[in-house]
Amino acid sequence: MNQSQEIFEELNKAIHMGFQRRNKSMESKNLCVTITNHILNIETRRRSRKLKDTLSFKLGVELILADLMVASNIVESRWVYRPSGNDRFSNELVKRVTFKKVINLMEAAGLVERAKGGNHSNPFHNGEDKSKAFNPGLATRFRVTELLLLIAATHGIEPENIPQHYLRALPTNVIKKRASPITQQGRRVNGRVMSVVRSDEHESLARDVKVINRYLDKQHLENAVFSGYYRSFNMGDEPSFNWDKGGRLYSPGKDSYQKLKKEQRLNTMRINHEPVAEVDINASYLSIFYGMNGRGLPTKEDLYKVPGLHRDIVKAWIHSAFGKGTYPTRWPSETKAKLIANGICMDKLTMTKVGSRVCDAIPILKLLDTSKITWADLMYQESRAVISAMDSLRENFNIPAYSMHDGLIVPVSGKQIAANEIMRAFDDLGLECRVKIEAQT
Repeated sequence: MNQSQEIFEELNKAIHMGFQRRNKSMESKNLCVTITNHILNIETRRRSRKLKDTLSFKLGVELILADLMVASNIVESRWVYRPSGNDRFSNELVKRVTFKKVINLMEAAGLVERAKGGNHSNPFHNGEDKSKAFNPGLATRFRVTELLLLIAATHGIEPENIPQHYLRALPTNVIKKRASPITQQGRRVNGRVMSVVRSDEHESLARDVKVINRYLDKQHLENAVFSGYYRSFNMGDEPSFNWDKGGRLYSPGKDSYQKLKKEQRLNTMRINHEPVAEVDINASYLSIFYGMNGRGLPTKEDLYKVPGLHRDIVKAWIHSAFGKGTYPTRWPSETKAKLIANGICMDKLTMTKVGSRVCDAIPILKLLDTSKITWADLMYQESRAVISAMDSLRENFNIPAYSMHDGLIVPVSGKQIAANEIMRAFDDLGLECRVKIEAQT
């Protein structure tokens, strides 16, 4: 790997600057005052700020500085990224004009380094991995300079003790809307984040998520990080959009419990000092597809079972088919590579041949071409069921439940109740599901 490639890999390790971290210690508060005064001293203004604007500016310094300092601890490269489009600051604590002013002043003071982003070809691409040949919308990166770290050190703040000085606040912007996904270089890319116009429906959705966040924030989660949820809806650019596409709960941050491998979650996580269990919805999308087409589940225990085909191949084909909304003809390179890495022989198993055998064994999938049901519809029903189960577990049983999209993580003592509530939630939606329970060993 040459130097240019190393730089690119560093930039890709950046974490999102989400304006969710606040000062926790007196040291971090004092550092914030020092930095605020420092950049104000180099600012040139003809008129003094109004009180409201002064408060916004100081809050901006606190939130931006906190994200920058936390990155100096949790990622090797220290980079953070922040898309700068107007719609990316909708409902954020830091407005675009404040962000630009603060970050520009910090850069002018030698406290921040910037790596400009853009929608462009990867200049460090070596031609070997085509998936990295293009960077769709690489956001501008920022990181602390050695000068800022030196100033922080005089206040007793070092990269290794950062967690003592900053805390993550719960998200304020808990409802997000994305445009329809697009295809670039043969890969599906998430649609752009869209601005949200407040409405009664939006406010109702936001209140529901904030109730969940406040409750879970009071629980004691060990060996994992929970930073609140936001709920992300899709197809926001469609004329028929009505907050009924997508809708999964996401817990932000690369250190989120949702990013842990299952083995890590099951073997290390504890909720209120109790080991955990995972209650997973078996073949979630396929189960929902049956119900939305007015069909009950077949009697076979494993819905992915197809004679002569490895279960992982069947699952991969079905997921790809639901994602496309029709019969796929070519294996996504990443999917095929993962299957091979798991020891599955893919010789002569073309996407078309696998699809034919899968549809023969699971006839309902023959409705894919004619059905108007999309992956976003399936995800929406799944999210409704999962959130309904979480709400009931909280309100009726005082059992904290953490979403894994197609399942829940709960204290092991509540695993059967959680399983019952998931099945109840599906039934309330006119759907059917089966669940699998896995607990710490």
